[in-house]
Amino acid sequence: MEVLVATAIAGMVISAGFRLIAMSYRLLWELRAERELISAAQDIWLRFRLDKDMPDNGTDDEAGVKWESQKITVPVEDYELAYKKVTITLASGRSTVIYVDE
Repeated sequence: MEVLVATAIAGMVISAGFRLIAMSYRLLWELRAERELISAAQDIWLRFRLDKDMPDNGTDDEAGVKWESQKITVPVEDYELAYKKVTITLASGRSTVIYVDE
């Protein structure tokens, strides 16, 4: 009887261990994908800041990044605040939005 209980407990512990391993692999994949998206967003933001002739829409096939921007102005009292809303999409389908002032 003790052997049966010990085997059942060992089976549950091993099963929980495999579930933790699977969860950690998924979490690592999510973190890697998020880091890739943030890196692409920082690269596009820097390119918009440094290159004044940066196209509003485009793709970087080498990096697998596509961006689309739209110019937006917001009235603030007697002043117009102009900026670009840039949507960055990776080849994997993940996307984020950054704002670049003009």
